[in-house]
Amino acid sequence: MNVLIVGRGRVGSALGRALRASDRHVVVMAGRRVKPSSVRAADAVILAVPDDSIETLARTIAPELKRGATVLHCAGARGTAELRACEAQGAAVGIMHPLVSFPSARRNPSLKGTTFTVHGSPRAIATSRRIARSCGAHVVTAPTEEAAYHAAAALAANGAVALASASVRVLERLGFDRREAERAIGGLLRGVGENVERLGVPAALTGPVARGEIEVIRRHRAALRHMGREALDAYDAILPAIVRCALDAGLPKAEASKILRARQP
Repeated sequence: MNVLIVGRGRVGSALGRALRASDRHVVVMAGRRVKPSSVRAADAVILAVPDDSIETLARTIAPELKRGATVLHCAGARGTAELRACEAQGAAVGIMHPLVSFPSARRNPSLKGTTFTVHGSPRAIATSRRIARSCGAHVVTAPTEEAAYHAAAALAANGAVALASASVRVLERLGFDRREAERAIGGLLRGVGENVERLGVPAALTGPVARGEIEVIRRHRAALRHMGREALDAYDAILPAIVRCALDAGLPKAEASKILRARQP
């Protein structure tokens, strides 16, 4: 399959690298000023561009699409309406959203073992599956235009980085070099991610909340209070979510109530 990826940023670069490594498709990378000849040669066009550019770019490429082409975009917060111009030309249209964190175009994350959420026409879904599997990714077919979908991804990805930032600063106060602290917390999060993937939730939950250790939690809060408000505020903010998970894992309600009361001055 001839695949044209429009967009050389973080998502486009990672997709291009993964698809070329699979050696299953002919892959062409292009900027937003894509050559008409590249569009005409493509069986599948992937628009890996900022959300606000999708509709304009779709109108630009629509007249050049070959018969039977598929056009996909990678925006987890948008639907297929932005691709209406391509659909009007007979293209199959859909969304193929890699549920992956892309912090840099220069250091692409591996897509192997990740999940791509796909949605759209049957032909677009079939094309998305071929592309995702070539990248070594799992595929889930589900609507992505609901804001809750994107919020769930942001909660996990951005929330994890924010909590890591607070933890790194605490370790620095205790004498860790910053890079040592980042490496340590990164390794911890990697293990957590593997546990979530392998064991699921709430089975992956560990720690004093899961064990109902109220005195340990009180000592945590007392120690963090001396480190400044940021870490303690983060600890207290996330505590109810941890307790909810622990309840699902079997923590008695009476123990959960005691833990939540520990946040009170």
